[in-house]
Amino acid sequence: MATRFTRRRFFGGAAAGGIGLAIGGNARASARALPAPESIDTTDLAMLGAVQAASLLQSGKLDPRELLDACFARSRAMDGPVNAWIRIYPEVAYAAADAAASRLSAAGRTREGGSVPLVCGVPIGLKDLYAVSGLPVTASSRVLQGNIAAGDSGVWKRLRDAGMVLMGHTHTHEFAFGVSTPQVGNPWDLSKSAGGSSGGSAAALAASFTPLATGTDTGGSLRIPASACGISSIKPTLGRCSVAGVIPLAWTRDHTGPMARSVSDAAFLLSYMAGVDVEDPTTSAGPAVPRDGYSISAVGGSAPLSGRRLGLPVNAVGELPSALAALFEEALNQARRLGAEIVEVALPPVPQSLLLGDKVEVGSYHQQFADRIGLYEADTALLVGADILALASPVSDYLGIERDRLRFQRAYNRMFSDSALDAIVLPGAVVDGVSRNEMAGFSVFDAPVANVVWANYAGVPVVSMPVGRSRETGLPFGIQIGGLAWQENTVIDIALELEESAPHWRKAPQMLSAPRAVPEVAISIPGAGPEATNTRSDPPSFYALPTISTRE
Repeated sequence: MATRFTRRRFFGGAAAGGIGLAIGGNARASARALPAPESIDTTDLAMLGAVQAASLLQSGKLDPRELLDACFARSRAMDGPVNAWIRIYPEVAYAAADAAASRLSAAGRTREGGSVPLVCGVPIGLKDLYAVSGLPVTASSRVLQGNIAAGDSGVWKRLRDAGMVLMGHTHTHEFAFGVSTPQVGNPWDLSKSAGGSSGGSAAALAASFTPLATGTDTGGSLRIPASACGISSIKPTLGRCSVAGVIPLAWTRDHTGPMARSVSDAAFLLSYMAGVDVEDPTTSAGPAVPRDGYSISAVGGSAPLSGRRLGLPVNAVGELPSALAALFEEALNQARRLGAEIVEVALPPVPQSLLLGDKVEVGSYHQQFADRIGLYEADTALLVGADILALASPVSDYLGIERDRLRFQRAYNRMFSDSALDAIVLPGAVVDGVSRNEMAGFSVFDAPVANVVWANYAGVPVVSMPVGRSRETGLPFGIQIGGLAWQENTVIDIALELEESAPHWRKAPQMLSAPRAVPEVAISIPGAGPEATNTRSDPPSFYALPTISTRE
């Protein structure tokens, strides 16, 4: 029997008042406060957003086991045709939930000096690239079948120490190469792509299997699935979140980032993902993460975006299908109604030379599996073969490519300074849905489904958020809000105001009961290592940090 869910009743009066708790135990501004527990309806625990769940957990009105029970039950009952999870870890998860309950108890709070991280006890799914010691990490590929992580990824260390509850790993397009994740069904239409390569995480969120998930973004892999599944994501500045212990695609473009149903929840998770990791030198390069984390609610009012200038890159929007063009224009009009000024700008062209650099980086990782080429999916094998051949490129060519990246980053920054921009706005997709196998053979380096690569080469933060559903297909559509390096707070604050005024994320897809025996795995002896992924995944001592320079 089909059931229709709406998240509106579960959001309640989130901005009506916090519970006086904060990251680290300090008082926070209202925009960083959790919703009051009495404002939250707990009719269906699996439908709770992350900040709502955190409020109930912190106030003692919800036990971590209860929340985990609801998430596992919904996953097992409905993941059949969605196939979001590649594996789940009930034994690990319930042990973490019990540990979180202990920390959240009165005695536990006393042991921890009175405060417990706000994400303590909240369930999460990790994309099947993130290493967790003693658990499989396989990049959804037969090439790594049976591979057991030797250690923890930098991001998971932070989330584990904060008390989060790992439910399982979500499917990725094989080794994060593609834009479709064909083994995963979009909960809004199971015949359609959930996007890629973080399609499993996006589908698990859209289907309300978990309140939070992680993804990666090398060429739109956080943003494309977010638009396709009607959820939110944040691609942070390169270096804001660690990529250590995460199976790489191209190290100068790889980003880790949060995914959630709402911008609020994604920003909530980012506050705990972000920070310095000694295993990833890029995380020490930028300014510190805000002491109280990122905003999780809008300021509101009649014109909260007054004084904000949003750039519309007219040369980068592309030809949108009419239904998507209407949604995009309405999102721009909504920003105008909130006080923002929309100004036309030109996004600098991405140098074509950079693609060769990408191929060299991919080849440098995958050459270790050259003797297993027959285990890749056919389309991936062709890409891997070409990338390994690219290793024959002269070193001087590669160094020239990196100079081109720097020139592009400076041109991007000049676009902001010349027009006094706070952010730019682009569509999250240029196609109105694609079938699950339609994008076979396309990689994240040449994705025809969205204009996304500019942000990876610039290394800048981008929030993706839903702005409605197509009148033609009924599928979600989102926008990208991009900023300058290290200015996550700016793009998050803009997105939160748009979300508050038009909360499209609260609508959820119809789901049928479709049980699935999701593979369950217990923790085992860690792999030999020494690298956390149990593969040769450390990059060379070469990094492409984003610049804030505007020099010609």
